[in-house]
Amino acid sequence: MEDQGERASGIKSRVARATEDVARKVQTEVGASQVVSATRERAQGAAQVALGVLPATREEIARLQESLDRVEAALVHLTARVDSMAKPAPKRRATASAGDAQTKS
Repeated sequence: MEDQGERASGIKSRVARATEDVARKVQTEVGASQVVSATRERAQGAAQVALGVLPATREEIARLQESLDRVEAALVHLTARVDSMAKPAPKRRATASAGDAQTKS
């Protein structure tokens, strides 16, 4: 009889542990799905806000174009300076040889 009592308490404890494990798993799954849903809702809200942002105004575009023109002009100027620095200066011919030719004649 004691053996049956121990068995019954063992079975009860195993059932209780299994029940607790299942409850823990269900809570975890429900909690995870709530987090995913909240994250999805925040992402959708952010996307709607991003779509609602006003496009650039004509003044902003004109200002950007002016800045771009200045940058391009500076780039052209710097490229010309680099090219002129990279080319060696033309060598002059010695004038002494020309003078020698005149004296010999």
